[in-house]
Amino acid sequence: MAISAATLAAQADVASKWNDEGLRAAAHADYASAERWYGAALAKWRELGSAYSAHAAATLTNLGEILCNQGRLSEGTQALEEALELHRRALGENHAHTVRNLSLLGQAYVLAGDTGRAETVLAGALATERELYPGDEMLGQTLLAMASLRRVQGKLDEALQFGEEALAESVRAGGELSTSAAMAYENVAVIHRLAGRPERALPLFRKARFLYQRTVGAQSPVFQSLLSEEGLALLDEGDLILSEQDLLQAVNGLAKLGPSCDDRRAIAETNLGLVRLRQRKLGEAERLLTDALSIEERLPSRPVLDMAATLGVLAQLRKAQRRDAESAQLTSRAAAIQTDH
Repeated sequence: MAISAATLAAQADVASKWNDEGLRAAAHADYASAERWYGAALAKWRELGSAYSAHAAATLTNLGEILCNQGRLSEGTQALEEALELHRRALGENHAHTVRNLSLLGQAYVLAGDTGRAETVLAGALATERELYPGDEMLGQTLLAMASLRRVQGKLDEALQFGEEALAESVRAGGELSTSAAMAYENVAVIHRLAGRPERALPLFRKARFLYQRTVGAQSPVFQSLLSEEGLALLDEGDLILSEQDLLQAVNGLAKLGPSCDDRRAIAETNLGLVRLRQRKLGEAERLLTDALSIEERLPSRPVLDMAATLGVLAQLRKAQRRDAESAQLTSRAAAIQTDH
């Protein structure tokens, strides 16, 4: 029996409300609740049939984004790839929703270390955004992803160019006091730190810190991860006291947020382990680094480049412990991961 138009509309309204509940939960980093709401909405969209493919694609995009935010990159990438196929079929190649989906997929590939596919996908999104959506906030996000890609590739000069353009676009589209601007400030700060310029990185980290406190709050995962990055810059400046304060806060804060932030906690533990190594607190460094590595090895989608960093610091620890053979093995393993990606 055919479903009446009124019944279809009512069911579609329910699915939309469930998707909106997912968005609200995701905004508060309640990823478990968000996943449940998105799953319910997606099931309803599928039940309503092909006429609602674009709606299903939007919910799949939202689901893929939160899965990636939890470090579940394989699941997140699959959701974004399916969403992109639906978006292209329902809305066309150049629709704003399709292009945003493409950009998010490129960001997921960067996180997974799949630089080849990331390059192709992000270049396509960027070309369309420059032509059709020059003032849209998603242009800043794609530029930010390109900066991250160039960082991973070790092309820091190009990363800085993309990063500074991303910052300008994010401020233009979302305003100075926005989460997007905070992310862009943080990105440029990380590039300066990696280039050996902590004196230029630290003011940008502080700006991002202020903005995150205003927009997402000091308990959010992104704020805690910022503290982890800022702690490294302070360490590069030789300020062990402030570096330790930032990194302890990051490790403890991320631990309180539970398993959804395990990938971020592993990075913070690696960074704090480096501080403990500099302080010659080798036992504490051992505990932090081995725990970080165990987290990275059991994550559903292994963050291979983060794992390479952990292995590198652990190799330094083994060297300090005069366990030279183990140090050499760890260094070789880290180098192999970096070469492959």
